[in-house]
Amino acid sequence: MAVIGHSMALLSLVAVWLPATGSADVLAGIEGVYDLPASFPTDNSPVVLILDTQHPDKIRSEMKKPGGYSYMPKLKKMATELSGLRSLAVHYTQFGRADLKKLNVKAVILTARERRIDPSYDQELFALIRETAIPTIGFCGGHHLIAQAYGAKTGLMRPLRDGEKDTHPEYHPGQFKEWGFMPVKVVKRDPLFDGLPDLIVVREMHAFHLTDLPAEFDVLASTDECRIQAIKHRDKPLYGTQFHAEHYDDKHLDGKAVLRNFFRIAGLPARPR
Repeated sequence: MAVIGHSMALLSLVAVWLPATGSADVLAGIEGVYDLPASFPTDNSPVVLILDTQHPDKIRSEMKKPGGYSYMPKLKKMATELSGLRSLAVHYTQFGRADLKKLNVKAVILTARERRIDPSYDQELFALIRETAIPTIGFCGGHHLIAQAYGAKTGLMRPLRDGEKDTHPEYHPGQFKEWGFMPVKVVKRDPLFDGLPDLIVVREMHAFHLTDLPAEFDVLASTDECRIQAIKHRDKPLYGTQFHAEHYDDKHLDGKAVLRNFFRIAGLPARPR
């Protein structure tokens, strides 16, 4: 993704927001899902930024279902409630480093995705991840993107063994997956896990994992099948979790605690439990 130039800055004044590079119809059919520049605060008020990295085809498919693409409004509401700040949601193809500098962003969330659109978009996202000092966390695919920005690779976990049940056969059939609420072991204590035990229970939904760890990062949490469940950059508040901290419920609240801790790390006020 190329950095938005002066001509694109002019386009931000109109209601139609074009992607930073490539075809103008990349996000056609999903209007209304994301916040447009016209709705961005102009008074330097602090915000939480959600960068959705999901493929537009997946979003369009979800929008045809009852309730539409419910993930994004739920995540925005969750981030606002836990951080105490307004949350803005943009698609990563529409946003670059120049845009980040125009906002008073206190924390960044990177969502998961199933596949990429075009490598050029990833290159700008990788540069944003490397260059920003703003506290940032990525879930699942967002976790992968953070590590990939620093040179790591991803791959499928392993084939199923004889007699092993496929927990989610419609997704990469025949491959081992971690799926559902599962125990994850904290192997290195960090403020991200303050108030939590060494064994947490969080939502997993993946067949892919990081096959290596960038030199700049530490592993914070693991499972028997997935060694790199949570990572942190050694020099800045940059986190990734293979598990979905944002998917919690009343019986499984460890993900909520992880999110609350992340916002505290970002210096945002603690919200009522």
